[in-house]
This record gives sequence, structure tokens and C-alpha cells, in this order.
Amino acid sequence: MLGEIVSIEGTRIRVRLASGTIGFVEASATSQVPSGLAVGQTGKFSVEHPVEDGETTLCLISLEETEAPHSFESDVHRLQTALNHHHAAPLSSHEAIVPTMDEQRIQQWLQRVEQRLEQLRRNRTKRLDEEFYSGS
Repeated sequence: MLGEIVSIEGTRIRVRLASGTIGFVEASATSQVPSGLAVGQTGKFSVEHPVEDGETTLCLISLEETEAPHSFESDVHRLQTALNHHHAAPLSSHEAIVPTMDEQRIQQWLQRVEQRLEQLRRNRTKRLDEEFYSGS
């Protein structure tokens, strides 16, 4: 059954099997966990003692070969190389980017301004009519 090493805890290795079951590979009391194992490695495991509510004991059959993890400097170098060799396609002049959100905001603002101007015109007209009829 396929599984992934989730953690290494002293003389035991915690493994998550493809079925979702968590099990443990126990090293003998006199030996430690083999040094070639690392968290995240996948391999084939067999179930020695299945326990429903307790700890399932597993046996390691074989590990899948994985490439060695890249060092930080190697990752930075690969990223810089990729960025240096990436060339963005230039925008042609007829591909104008129209900010629709800004346009909508301007239109809403203009509508509010028109409403306020209309109120001012009505108030002015009302005030001028009152002044004319009152004779002041």
C-alpha cells in the first residue's frame, strides 16, 4: 500500500497511507530510524497489525526514488534566471485598457452632481420668487 512519511519521531516513523489511515513503522529499540528517510518521501508499506482505534503498525517495503531537494541558493538562481528570460508581450496601441470601475465611479459622481445642481436651481428659483412677491 502506498504511503507518505508524515513525521519522524525518535524510533518511529509516522506514515499516512493512501487510504487516509495513519500508521507507524517502529525501529527496534537498539537501532534508530535509517538516515535516508525524510518527511515527505513516499513508499510502499505493508500493514503488520491493523488496529481500528489504536496505532496501526506498518512495515516499510520500499521507498520511491525522489530527486534531491534543491538548496535555497539553487531555487533563487532558478527563479532569477526565469525572471530574466521572461519577456512580456508589449501592448499594441489599439489595445487600450479601459478601467471600467473608474468610469462607473465618474458616471455616478456626475449623476450626483447633476441631482445637487437641480436642487440648487429649484431652491434659487423658489427664493427669487419669494423675494419678487414679497417686494423686498
